[in-house]
Amino acid sequence: MIFYQTVDSDKQEKELLISPEQLLDSVARATKNGFVAFDLENKITLFSPKMTEVTGWHEAEILGKDLKELYASKEANFPKNPEDVISQPVVLFTRDGKQINLETRLTSIINKGVTAGYLVFFVIEDYNKDLDRAQSEFISTVSHELRTPITSIKGFASTLLQQSQTIAEEKRNKYINIIKNQAERLSRLVEDLLAVSRLESKKLQLTIHPVKLKPIIERVTIIVESKHKNSHQFDISCSDTLPDIWVDADRLEQILTNLIDNAVKYSPGQETVEIKVRVCQHDGKEMLRVNIIDYGIGIEEGNIRKIFTKFSRLDSPLTRSTEGTGLGLYISYSLTKLLGGDLTVTSEDGKTTFCLYLPLESHEGGAVWWD
Repeated sequence: MIFYQTVDSDKQEKELLISPEQLLDSVARATKNGFVAFDLENKITLFSPKMTEVTGWHEAEILGKDLKELYASKEANFPKNPEDVISQPVVLFTRDGKQINLETRLTSIINKGVTAGYLVFFVIEDYNKDLDRAQSEFISTVSHELRTPITSIKGFASTLLQQSQTIAEEKRNKYINIIKNQAERLSRLVEDLLAVSRLESKKLQLTIHPVKLKPIIERVTIIVESKHKNSHQFDISCSDTLPDIWVDADRLEQILTNLIDNAVKYSPGQETVEIKVRVCQHDGKEMLRVNIIDYGIGIEEGNIRKIFTKFSRLDSPLTRSTEGTGLGLYISYSLTKLLGGDLTVTSEDGKTTFCLYLPLESHEGGAVWWD
């Protein structure tokens, strides 16, 4: 590739044909990935157009900002030699507050033999492929989940219409109950999808105020118990003297319903589900911890990270025979984070514990947060 031309054969003077700016512009247009340059003080000095497309940050507002406002890396390694290229995973922060996991390549920028800064290359192409695959899987799963109850409703409704005079009352009532249950299943799926949509588009309003936890737990266990026809016992350890938590009460009830309902669904027989509440330290803050413990099928270590993703369900005879969209834990985890809390899980020897951490004080200091 020729960047210079000779203009004087005797003096061998050279004239620049392509400027560095033109070259960078061509590279930026040619690649599906993004890149950022920063100086030795970690100030951003270059921001490619692809990065704007992915993050929402515009070059004018991001230049000069500290690198930690754009991404974070646990490793935070730098090249030891100028020719080295370091690969490492990072979390990229978008302008609207989302976090994207990406792979990066980091190398030095050399000026007159000295490191003057660094260039970090973000592998966005692989991320886009994963995004396309996830979107395709999402559509496929939603279609399947919608089709199942709709098919049942149509089938039994048609039977009732065509044979209403010949069907015995007992069978007719059975068919009507099936239609009702499938309609409720369809309604739950639509509500879950709407919740996911609001979470991802940030169109969810939370009303934060001090709340007593024990009455919510008691109300949720009664609802879950009636749904599963008293199949399980609940061992609740929650003192009346515990401090208030600062949450949205309706969203907290939604979280607890998902977690306690899962504990019942995925522990066979008439097992006991334990719910233990304590004050604890978590991530340097004093919080209320709710442990929800079941003695069911358990979760394999390789599936622990997957269960909080959309449409993730464990593959076992029990889960295959149990209705569910695979959205409950994703919604619960996302709502918990919005409330300023955390949700973790451990599982071993048939014992699974979900740990729900809830804030003891308002992390925003106001009533209405995030519209």
